[in-house]
Amino acid sequence: MRLILSLLLIHAAASAATRVTVTDASGLPVPNAAVTVLNAQHSRVSEAATDETGQASLDLPTGSYAIEVRAAGFDPAEVRAGPGQRTIAVVLIPGQLRSQVTITASRGAVEDVRDSARLAAVVPSAALDARPLPTAGAALEDTPGILVQQTTSGQVSPFLRGLTGYHVVNLVDGVRFNNSTFRSGPNQYLAFLDPAQIGRVEAILGPAGALYGSDSLGGAIQVLSASPPAAAEGAGLRALHGDATLSGGTADLSAGGAARLSGLHRALSWLAGISARRHGDLRAGGGLDSHHVLHRLFGLDPARIREIEGSRLRGTGFRQSGAHAKLLLRLPRAQHLTAWYQGSRLDGVQGYKDLHGGLGRLQSAFDPQRLHFFYGRYEKLRAGPLDSLTATFSVNAQRDGTVRQGLRFSDPVIRDLTAVDAYGYALQAARSIGARQAVVFGGEIYDETIGAERTSRLLAGETRRERALYPDGSRYTTWALYAHDTLELGRLRLTGGGRLTGIASRTYAGRNPGLGVSESSQRVRDLTFDSSVAWQAAETVRLFANLSRGFRAPNLNDLGALGLNDLGYEIPVSEAVPAGALLANSASESALPTGRPAANLAPERLYNYETGVMLRGRGASLRLQAFDAELLSPIVRRTLLFPAAAPPAALAGLPVTPLEPTPEQRARGVVAVATALDPRAVKAFVNDGRARYYGLESLAEWELSPRWHVAANYAFLAGRELNPN
Repeated sequence: MRLILSLLLIHAAASAATRVTVTDASGLPVPNAAVTVLNAQHSRVSEAATDETGQASLDLPTGSYAIEVRAAGFDPAEVRAGPGQRTIAVVLIPGQLRSQVTITASRGAVEDVRDSARLAAVVPSAALDARPLPTAGAALEDTPGILVQQTTSGQVSPFLRGLTGYHVVNLVDGVRFNNSTFRSGPNQYLAFLDPAQIGRVEAILGPAGALYGSDSLGGAIQVLSASPPAAAEGAGLRALHGDATLSGGTADLSAGGAARLSGLHRALSWLAGISARRHGDLRAGGGLDSHHVLHRLFGLDPARIREIEGSRLRGTGFRQSGAHAKLLLRLPRAQHLTAWYQGSRLDGVQGYKDLHGGLGRLQSAFDPQRLHFFYGRYEKLRAGPLDSLTATFSVNAQRDGTVRQGLRFSDPVIRDLTAVDAYGYALQAARSIGARQAVVFGGEIYDETIGAERTSRLLAGETRRERALYPDGSRYTTWALYAHDTLELGRLRLTGGGRLTGIASRTYAGRNPGLGVSESSQRVRDLTFDSSVAWQAAETVRLFANLSRGFRAPNLNDLGALGLNDLGYEIPVSEAVPAGALLANSASESALPTGRPAANLAPERLYNYETGVMLRGRGASLRLQAFDAELLSPIVRRTLLFPAAAPPAALAGLPVTPLEPTPEQRARGVVAVATALDPRAVKAFVNDGRARYYGLESLAEWELSPRWHVAANYAFLAGRELNPN
């Protein structure tokens, strides 16, 4: 990484004390940094350590001298200066080989990843540049406890401790990227972030509900955007830098390029870039596809299929392009303004598993796939009694569409379009209490408006409007208040935090005339916590223990999803409760009742217990982390059952007819129902069951030399249902 130094020059008497301010590249103070004054012969003259605000005061000698700054997790910095300087600002850059630094493991604080009580993975910019990435999530391959899955090219869904989709929260520079339409299981939304726009990727494993709210049951992924050189007030520095990258691959005949230009002038620095790439169809190993529809449905040998269609998987190519820009402005009195924009689009993405790769549908495309993401952030250091005060406004606009057709040419072509505009408002403050304690607290609001439409085009050419996957004009609002405390007691570090979250969702019948949408609203609240202990038992041994609780509030995908999916026709459970629906034990057509009535959705909850150890020696380290988690009331898809003597005539505005019950269903006096759109039983998302999962994660690293670094990891995960066991 390049070292970015910012010098603030103010004329004053040489004998006066000089204040040195040390921050990281994002403007956060770096406490406990060693500041050393070196004379012209590079001998040590004096030294001091920065306080919790990142400041140290020193008396400087006459003549020329240098300021050397060292802090755990950062590359050392050395600043040359002369007499008369009263204020010096030094910006430290995280080290690459000797130490990785993450800011996601503790909200609002800089922490060495090796010292964090949570297991964290950091992918620095050098690793991102080392190989062409088809998606942003591909950067997390080969990290402990993380499995990267792709349902099709142009999409990616990392699994953190076995959970993915809306069970993992994604953030961009601390701003929530998840929205209320994120699906269960694998989804494609992390691929909206163009790899050329990323400066670093970080992930923490385990529930982070107290830190980042709903969805973080499996963990949190933070994408840190690219940054220009930091500017220094009054330094009079000027710089202009540009770089370009070309990439290519043979497996998918890919080619791409990216260009970036950055500038620095006095208190202003900026960055702007563009990117474009094209990925062709993938070549499978040996050119064989054992999941091909001709093999699955007609029994053709994969080698014969290769002779007919070639060695590449038709429909796996896609294109992506994007643009990004960042502006950093350093104002007087330790104030900062940051503005970031990134936009991207993916074209030609097709659902391979639904086409030649398995189901054999005639059409399965993802169009459009668009992102416009912006935030503006104001930061003030030393704001009265506070160490820092940060206010952020964000806009997260995502456009997600699909085009689907069944197995027959007579099947209708169904086109769905979902547009989500999420406006975020966040305020965060930090306060040090003495030299050993720091508190971060704040609040945030994310207000979403969802636009949705569905059209069905018949073989005769007629196009009609149908009820969309989500009711058009729906609103989904999340608010939260949180606090997080860190206390240092010698070799012991204690951390703890809590968060109160509220969710409000609403659908409007008047905005969906004739589509069977009812007027509805639902509110959910949840109080969650986390706590951890880290103990430096010896110079080479550090022990950890965590107790945390995560939650996931039902989102609009749960509350308002309606339409065909891979398991049949689906409706919101709230539409079935008034009809006397009964909770089933599975999503199959032969499901049996559990003996409980269906009920409106409540949050999922997860309790996590874990312990770990870090062993460090000369140039080597070993991290072991064991965990045990229990998931309560998970939101799952289940078949809807009804009393055989009183099945409903309609659900969610659609006529339904009873299915022929199995002998077991007949004996229990229940029946499932189906719509004319799908012969399978109608399904809904409900709270049901309990699950336990546990595992071990490990990471070993060796620094053979400043230029050679070796790492290896092993992860084990096991889980089972507890109801029934």
